[in-house]
Amino acid sequence: MDDLGSAGFVTFDEEIFVVFRLAGAEYAVDVDAVLEIIRGPATLTRVPRSPAFVAGLVDLRGTALPVVDLRTRLGLAPAGPDERQRIVVLAAGGVRAGFLVDSVAEVARVARDALGPAPELTAERARVVSRVANLPGRRRMLLVVQADRLLTAADRELAGV
Repeated sequence: MDDLGSAGFVTFDEEIFVVFRLAGAEYAVDVDAVLEIIRGPATLTRVPRSPAFVAGLVDLRGTALPVVDLRTRLGLAPAGPDERQRIVVLAAGGVRAGFLVDSVAEVARVARDALGPAPELTAERARVVSRVANLPGRRRMLLVVQADRLLTAADRELAGV
């Protein structure tokens, strides 16, 4: 079977992910957790006394949406503004929040047999990255993140989400 499954329909032997990039690595999140993807805004409204990982707020059709810088949240080096940046709006841990990523690559179908447990990582990354999709035929590896683990209850309280 091909690493990315069938092109026309979803089978029971595959999962569908939205693939995005952070600091040169590819990450994936279950497509069902993604509400929408929007362009990274030119400016965000910074919230005083918020944690460093909270990039600010953006107006999304009349609603203030908290935006988390996913690089900062995962302990990666910060990046400057870039026209390829996107905000992936997720239903994460019972709340709606935006996650700023370097770019969104694709929606990918991944065969279940290509998915395995994540290797030993730092405690924080191990909590967020649950599995790895190893796609040797495409010379790719996707770190699969759990949307509901991106923000802990304490994070949501600190961020005012």
